Amino acid sequence: MARLNISPVMVILLLGSVAATILPGLAVPAPAPATAQQHLLECADKLGDCGKLVYLAVFVNGTTVTKDCCTRVLSVGKQCHHDLIVYATQRPTFKGNVSEILDKSEQVWNGCVHSTPGSLFH
Repeated sequence: MARLNISPVMVILLLGSVAATILPGLAVPAPAPATAQQHLLECADKLGDCGKLVYLAVFVNGTTVTKDCCTRVLSVGKQCHHDLIVYATQRPTFKGNVSEILDKSEQVWNGCVHSTPGSLFH
């Protein structure tokens, strides 16, 4: 009787091609993600007037963020806060030290966490 001689590489290639053929048909399409610009606009809208105070605290003079604005910052979430700061550091007009700004941004976030009573972020 003849023996089938298939190398392990051929088996892997065969299984890979079968998986590549079948799996895309089983995938559930995800909703289209919001554009980065839309995400940033939504974050800024949620911050409202507090965005200016946060900007000053991080980029200009270390202004203290009020408790009301801290509540707003926490409600928009750390990701929105971070994304807005990173976006500002990527603008051509930004001339500062990115590491220092990100550290200051983290200090502002942590300050808000610790100064907001009943915060879920402790």
